[in-house]
Amino acid sequence: MVIKAWFDALTAKQARMAAILSIEGKKRGIDVIITCRKYDYVEEVLNAFGLRYECVGYHGESTREKLLRGIERQLALLDVVRDFDVHISLTSPDAVRVAFGLGKPIIALTDTAHSYFVNKLTLPLANTVIVPSAIPMSEWARYIPSAEIDKVRAFDGVFELMWINRFKPSGDSINRLGLKSKEFAVIRFEESRASYYDYGDKSRLLIKMTRNILENGYYVVMFPRYPHQEELIRTELGLFLKLGKLIVPRNTMLDGLDLAWHARLVITGGSTMAHEAALLGIPAISYFPQHYYIDDYLMGKGLPLYRCVAEDCLGILNSILKADTAYVDTNPIISKMEDPTELIINETKRLVNEK
Repeated sequence: MVIKAWFDALTAKQARMAAILSIEGKKRGIDVIITCRKYDYVEEVLNAFGLRYECVGYHGESTREKLLRGIERQLALLDVVRDFDVHISLTSPDAVRVAFGLGKPIIALTDTAHSYFVNKLTLPLANTVIVPSAIPMSEWARYIPSAEIDKVRAFDGVFELMWINRFKPSGDSINRLGLKSKEFAVIRFEESRASYYDYGDKSRLLIKMTRNILENGYYVVMFPRYPHQEELIRTELGLFLKLGKLIVPRNTMLDGLDLAWHARLVITGGSTMAHEAALLGIPAISYFPQHYYIDDYLMGKGLPLYRCVAEDCLGILNSILKADTAYVDTNPIISKMEDPTELIINETKRLVNEK
């Protein structure tokens, strides 16, 4: 019997999850149906893997708009996904609500204990919750009744290993941009309008770090998330744009992992790009302003990941730029960590077989 598993991808990270589960699931009798939201680089990632999918709905910014877009999207998903056995997502509120309403088992994947609103809406409804063991069980107990806490399955690793373990650098990304390996930095703005982000705009800090890198003779490949961030680039760094030293890719199919592999360093206001780079052995700075257990876990393993807030970011940045070489051979480290792909596939089969 072929199991039909529905995966809803809301971000580029989740699109990679969907891709790996689709590829590996096919070998194990699981057909992954993929839906997504029109946001960020989700469709680009799915297209890069040559996957079939249907993107419905949009990302809301204000509280009211998030609610409105969510309701609209639930109704749309109900029409799009009509036949499935189990739902899997990195806590998609819209998809979890639809799956729960249809009486289908739910697997929630999460490494963001700080995402209060999303976790409140999804984790109580899930049949299985798969999390990195680096995050204390007490964090999940805030969302899951004590009588159900045994539905949490922990693994000794991070979700990013699902694609890091299967990655092979090609150089295609830098060829498309006309760059040479290690002559540039990759920079990503913070997710300033996510439901969990309530720390003020950090864009000015990022502009300061970007200017520092450019003045040190490196190129910068920069990825804004919102129009106001694009405008800030134009007003504050316009000269570097004109000189071709600062690149903001548009309508260009790029493999973010390949780009990180060839970068001198990676800076992000989130976590995924920093974790990916550090796992590849490339120095990465995250200026996400809240404590994050996964960062502690990866830094404790000896990976080149750095955390900073405000002005100490410049000191860390300069120390990386001054180093003769910052690359770390991470293979001995990540070989001892757990890739959660097998756990997700096994839980998918178990839940369907127990129905």
